[in-house]
Amino acid sequence: MNRRSLYLIGAALLMLVALIVAGCQAATPAPTEEAAPEEATEEAPTEEPLRVAAVFPGSISDQGFNQAGYQGLLMIEEQLGAEIAYSENTPVAEFVQVYRQFADDGYDVIIGHGFEFGDVALEVAPDYPDTIFIVDSNPVVSAPNVAGITGQTWQATYLLGVLAGRMTETNKIGGIAGFDFPIIVAQMEAYRLGAQSVNPDVEVTNVYIGTFEDVAQAKEAAFAQFDAGVDVIFHIADAAGVGVIQAAEERGVWAIGWGLDQNSIAPNTVLSSLLFSGDLLLLQDVQRVVDGTWTGEVRLYGLETGVVGIAPFYGLVPDEVAQEIEQVKQDIIDGKIEVPYITEPTE
Repeated sequence: MNRRSLYLIGAALLMLVALIVAGCQAATPAPTEEAAPEEATEEAPTEEPLRVAAVFPGSISDQGFNQAGYQGLLMIEEQLGAEIAYSENTPVAEFVQVYRQFADDGYDVIIGHGFEFGDVALEVAPDYPDTIFIVDSNPVVSAPNVAGITGQTWQATYLLGVLAGRMTETNKIGGIAGFDFPIIVAQMEAYRLGAQSVNPDVEVTNVYIGTFEDVAQAKEAAFAQFDAGVDVIFHIADAAGVGVIQAAEERGVWAIGWGLDQNSIAPNTVLSSLLFSGDLLLLQDVQRVVDGTWTGEVRLYGLETGVVGIAPFYGLVPDEVAQEIEQVKQDIIDGKIEVPYITEPTE
């Protein structure tokens, strides 16, 4: 076999192989979209809700201070999507224990509802540096992860003092408070100053009964003042304060409530009430946590913020008195009247 024959045979074999390969390629279908391997996708991490716990010294249904704070906690849940928890009627001896339990359970924010939680927060906070501690109704406490926040309630009680000073017929008015905490003393003293600003002859009797819960004791203290001639009485006594209003209704004298609008308790007796919007106060401060702007410092909210104010008069107060009080309110907002923060009871 010559070279020419070998060349022709090799060429023929190469062409045969090429045809076989081409046939295999033509017989293999192109992969469809369904057959294509799925690309692995990563799910976006689920953002954990803010966890907020509150400690209340009294009942969340006390129609006053604690109930207002509880409403704030519910607003935080509803408007900020937070997971909430609370302890109510918390004994003083258990304050620290409850704080630590909430912190150990991983709550991001712990709220102490009342001035008395300031020292507790300062004691516990260093052990939980990643937890935020808010103490409302406390205008003095602060630390890197502790803020004392409050409405300037003494501005509002000054207005209620003006009201009492104008409405008294005996020139004797009274006030009953649960404890002589500085924030409470400041309000009672502002009540005194407001009354004296419009009625220099008024006699003001303020007493501290040592309870926020004992309705009977509050009623007894109120009756003692009425027996001495008091015809307008103001309270800062939470649940016990209902007893003050009940006593005033029984004796037919004027009462002034605190925390929420308490006119519904005795519509013909309660002239007005100090409105402390603890709900707005707490919501605004926890909103700072959500926004990343929260800082450990004292924050005060005055009459101009709406956090503090006074309730309507429901036709029980003469128009000229109502107008005078509105003018005094504006003068406080404008800085023409400065209501001092007095922490020692006047003898």
